[in-house]
Amino acid sequence: MSETPPFDFPRFQSLLRARLVGRSLVYRPVVGSTMDIARREAEEGAIHGTAVLAEEQTAGRGRRGRSFFSPPGANIYVTFVLRCSLEIHRSLPLRIPVAVAEAIRGTVPSAVIKWPNDVWVGRRKVCGMLIDAELGGAGPVAFPGIGINVNFDPSIQPELRDIATSLAAVLGQPVDREALLARLCNELERWLEAPRGEAQARFRELNGFLGAEVHISPVGGEPYAATAVDIDDDGRLVVRLPGGETEAVTAADVTVRPTST
Repeated sequence: MSETPPFDFPRFQSLLRARLVGRSLVYRPVVGSTMDIARREAEEGAIHGTAVLAEEQTAGRGRRGRSFFSPPGANIYVTFVLRCSLEIHRSLPLRIPVAVAEAIRGTVPSAVIKWPNDVWVGRRKVCGMLIDAELGGAGPVAFPGIGINVNFDPSIQPELRDIATSLAAVLGQPVDREALLARLCNELERWLEAPRGEAQARFRELNGFLGAEVHISPVGGEPYAATAVDIDDDGRLVVRLPGGETEAVTAADVTVRPTST
């Protein structure tokens, strides 16, 4: 991989249209996790919309405590500090994936959400998200951590070859990280302010695997096969079981079953 130019902050700021999101930006060349830094910043009074950006994470986290591969200088690793009303706070699992997917679609229009909070192009992951949230004495605060494979193609790693890719690999050319991060901030502010019904509808529209055969691995339960059929108003995945009955999935890993050839 060729050397990546340093992040151009003046260019990012020139493309930023959001009033609040991204206006305060904390930058670190290397961190354990941007989420840890964001929490520390929040404890010290960081304002709504503060973004914590790092070139490299040494202890990035994914869902269920998994590690998140975070090589230096090529991708976007960012966590936001969001201080929203309780109503908005409760609907962040709808709003944030929509904002991230819309930002990525500005570069790769075929990007879709894979429930609950990944973004895929084709059948490969280009982005993962993890939303930590809490209700404290100062009101709700959330820390959505977002990792986007921008210019480093993770498929060079054998274990990721068939399940992950990068935007640059899809396009066949480098992607402008500054423009992508600015667009992410702009879209995040837009979808935080959108009516809940609009966010619900767009979350359903952007889920790209409805109709697919899936494996459901519920927390503490046995895996089972089903067909993804809908997203309900609370953002839960509705699946149809082999017997024809349906159920809403709340907390589970969902793996798309390969199509037969």
